[in-house]
Amino acid sequence: MDKRNRKKGLRIIAPERQNSSEEDIKKVTDEYKVEYTISRGTSGPVSTRGIPHAFVFDATGQLVFSGHPGNDDFERTVKKALREVKDVDEKKSSLIETTGPLINQRTWTNSEGKSIVATAMDVEGENVNFKMKNGRIVSYPIAQLSEDDQALLKEAAENPADE
Repeated sequence: MDKRNRKKGLRIIAPERQNSSEEDIKKVTDEYKVEYTISRGTSGPVSTRGIPHAFVFDATGQLVFSGHPGNDDFERTVKKALREVKDVDEKKSSLIETTGPLINQRTWTNSEGKSIVATAMDVEGENVNFKMKNGRIVSYPIAQLSEDDQALLKEAAENPADE
């Protein structure tokens, strides 16, 4: 499911919560040809008792499913969440196409020093909508950008004609 829907925005992350060694995890992932991310030593705001257990979050980050991935509702919920992501992207894309970019493609740096190349299309509240090289629109928290990039965005948002 991860491989088939990755281009649509699906990301599967499997938390390993039984303190297995890396070697034991690798044996299982190799045996079952697991291609998604496995994270070790995770905890979170939701506790589970059954294994396996899946959580599905929609385009807004809201939890829309919690349960066994074999449940009939699981795949239906994932498909619905993917449709909603597409709908959100299409709405943003059509709005952005009529207004043009806020800041042309450049390298942006986050507060941890990591960088991405993207076009700043517009600012919505506390987030900037970046258009990635592949055309996908990604909402990113402005507060997680470097101070210089935050200042650049603020200035461009206040004076959009200058860009």
